Order: sequence, then structure tokens, then C-alpha cells
Amino acid sequence: MTSKVNLIIGSVCYLVSLFLIGYYLILEFSIIDVTSPLIRLRIIGIVILLMYFGCYFILKIKDDFKFKLTKLNMIVWFSLYIIMLLNLTLFDKYFGRSGEILYLSDKMTIQSYFETNFNIIPFETIDNYFLAIKNNNLLMENFLYNIAGNILAFMPFAFFLPRLFKKVDCFYKFFLLVSLFILLIEVLQMITMSGSFDIDDYILNILGASLFYGIINNTFLRKHIDKIIYFQ
Repeated sequence: MTSKVNLIIGSVCYLVSLFLIGYYLILEFSIIDVTSPLIRLRIIGIVILLMYFGCYFILKIKDDFKFKLTKLNMIVWFSLYIIMLLNLTLFDKYFGRSGEILYLSDKMTIQSYFETNFNIIPFETIDNYFLAIKNNNLLMENFLYNIAGNILAFMPFAFFLPRLFKKVDCFYKFFLLVSLFILLIEVLQMITMSGSFDIDDYILNILGASLFYGIINNTFLRKHIDKIIYFQ
């Protein structure tokens, strides 16, 4: 392909991705149209592919700013992920999250919240989910959302943090930072009564993030992943 064709294809990819980002943000924050998280996730996936291939075609013309453009891509992807994560856990109307402030609620509401949505006993909630699914008292969809969903939710941190922030490019710093972020979300969920404060959520979240960190950041896999990301 000529340089002009590569530039056109790359530019179109970025323009379409920009339009989709705007559409995604409208869906994410709409108070009228409540869209499934899976649909929003698919849009993010398409944006990632478009920006990746847009970067590929533009770098075929000139690769002097390879790392700047690929890093820009990852910053946008990471931002979209954080927006979706925060909305899903704190404000998403799809899951009936109202964002009501705890300390502004009446005494009965606060008492009810802590009786049903507060747990600091490790593995109690996890055991209850497995017991409920065993006794056919819980839909498999709800079981997967609460167990598998919590494991998967923070996995992307293992990809983004070491590549965007060099100071976090070691496991103990990664573990500490992600732990603090998870606990912050748990506290915010409690304050806004948009979810439960549950130590088991933390256990599942950090387990997923840590396992994925170990998988994709070992010397062999990381080298090959970075070759794909940075077009090496």
C-alpha cells in the first residue's frame, strides 16, 4: 500500500473509534436508556481493535513516534476501562445502583443496609453462593456474575499498570496499589449504598488481578505481548 492509503485507513480507524467512544459514553451515563454492560463492553472491544489497527497503518508511514502513539492508545483504553468499572460498581442503573448517600438516609435504611450488605468475615459470602447454587436457590447467571465477575473485574490492571506506570512494574507495588483501589471502591459502595462492603469481593478481585499479573507478566509472555502491542 502507498503511504497515502495507509494514512487514510489509519485516520478512518481513529475517526470511527472516536465516534464510538462518544456513543459509548452516552450509553454509559444515560439515565434514560439503560444498556446491558455486555453491549457496552463490545463497543469498547471494537474501539480497541480500531485504534490498534489505526496505529498499525499510521506507523507503516512513520514509526518515529511508535511508543508515543501506542502509549496514547493504552491511555485511552485504560481510561475507558476505569470509567466502565467505576460506573458498574457505583452508579449503573442496569444493576439498580441509586447512588444514595448513606449518612443522609434514615436510621432504618442504614440498619437494613449493614444487616444485608456488610461482611468482614472472609469466605462467608463465597460459601453462601456455593451453597445456594448447590441447593438450586440461585441462578447460575447470578452465581457467575458474583464469583467469576469479581475475579475478572480487576484483571485488566495487570496489563495496563506495568506498561503505563513503570514505578508499578513489580508485583508487590502492583498488589498494594490494586488492593487500595479495590478497598476504595468497596468503601464508596458502602457510602453510596450502591453495593455491598464485602471482604470476599476484595479476595476475589485481588485474586483475579494477581493471577493475571503472574500469567501475562512473566518474562516469556510479556516479551511476546509487548511485540504485539508495540509492533516490534
